Amino acid sequence: MVESSHRPLIEVEHVFVTYPGTERPILNDFSLTLREGEHAVVRGGNGAGKSTLLRLLRGEQWPDQIDHRRAGRVIWHGPDGPEASPLTGRVVTGLVSAMQQERVVHQEWRVDGERLVLGGFSDAIYIAQQPTDEMCETAYQLVRLLGGVHLLKKPVTAMSQGQLRLMLVARALVRKPAILLLDEVTDGLDARARQSLLDALERASALSTLVMTTHRPETLPSWIGREILLENGKALDGPMPLGAALEEAPKEVLAPSPTAGELSGIRGCSARIVIKDASVFIDRVPVLHDINWTINPGENWAVLGGNGAGKSTLLRLLAGDEIVAYGGEIIRELPRQGGVVNRLEVLRKGVRLVSDRQQATYTYDITGEELVFSGIDNSVGVYRQPAPEELEQVSGILAALHLEFLAKRTIRSCSTGELRRLLLARALAGEPDLLLLDEPFSGLDAPSRNEFSALLNQLARQGVQMVLVTHHKADIFPAITHMLQLENGRISAIWEQE
Repeated sequence: MVESSHRPLIEVEHVFVTYPGTERPILNDFSLTLREGEHAVVRGGNGAGKSTLLRLLRGEQWPDQIDHRRAGRVIWHGPDGPEASPLTGRVVTGLVSAMQQERVVHQEWRVDGERLVLGGFSDAIYIAQQPTDEMCETAYQLVRLLGGVHLLKKPVTAMSQGQLRLMLVARALVRKPAILLLDEVTDGLDARARQSLLDALERASALSTLVMTTHRPETLPSWIGREILLENGKALDGPMPLGAALEEAPKEVLAPSPTAGELSGIRGCSARIVIKDASVFIDRVPVLHDINWTINPGENWAVLGGNGAGKSTLLRLLAGDEIVAYGGEIIRELPRQGGVVNRLEVLRKGVRLVSDRQQATYTYDITGEELVFSGIDNSVGVYRQPAPEELEQVSGILAALHLEFLAKRTIRSCSTGELRRLLLARALAGEPDLLLLDEPFSGLDAPSRNEFSALLNQLARQGVQMVLVTHHKADIFPAITHMLQLENGRISAIWEQE
């Protein structure tokens, strides 16, 4: 364990955390002390318990209280001294995560950057009371320190991922928490946005002790001095290994996606989408400009571009969640839905989206089987009893994707990689004409990304038509046939993959 003369901020003592449906604890007789000024990274593969640990430190996850032998505790050192109440955890810590960001975007909070940050004083999005001049000045100076003054009046819905992530950091820091918890905070950001955020976090490290998780070693900043490696529910703790900082970390090279075996029961599809002179506005802000693009049957596309280029907006346009401004047109031919589709409820049955944003909508707990079944109606949750043939269909898809072991597991007990594959199975349960994949590898460690890439590649080889959005060229698998590059909301290049 790391020894330090710095005062303790949080002490975790012999804690167990077990999720329903799992046989062994995610955190197993776990102990850890976080001290002032010791900026740390928490490492480990999918399912190691990194996000669980951060929720525990935040006071959002309570330890098991099964019997006296497993009644561990968490002590937070707050303004009034040591406390065992999770409410003190909310005072001592702030939290920023990619999942939190997706919830902000999904719920479409109609606030600008300034009101988003001011909501941090009460740990809420909407401001319950008129902010004082002192609060406004504190928020302004903090945003200025982080380099985000130009975002104060910008609508949240019009911000890029990197811009919104920066303002969420400001929101978490505005109450001056002793510890800032950062859960995969650089995930989903391109190189430029990632470096900009890391520069801001370096300035923030003078205000709070930072604890971050990451799956990509190249995202580790040089000022991280401590590594906490999670294995088998315990922490292997020590100083940061020499050469693991961002400047010295080798770029991760993934192995080529292996070819998965034939997936039985998976039917191909053949959609045709034609977009003509299409522009899209969000809160009166232009995001896409004069898009002309045709997806022909049998084509699988990758859409590339930096943060703010308009990639996710383009996917939402395909899915019917955004509309074309006057003068443009989009035609969707979906054979399984009877041809050209104009009605939204039919479109949403024929075009399915898999993304970390979608993952964020499942804030309550259901089983893996129920999650996949919800894909038949494309509902968030289950609102009716499945027919026997529908249960048979769900079982067949779970078997084809080798997910039978997750059928009775609750989704909160699943790792990020397991849940991402269940969401893919959910999309396939609706037998869509077109599958949309928005940064599907975000939040996955290297082995999980390889496994998921192989699965997507095999689905494409079997005729499941798809559009993949990513800003990591290494994520593009062999079955992708065409590429599209977006820059500032415009198509800058289209080419066929060799």
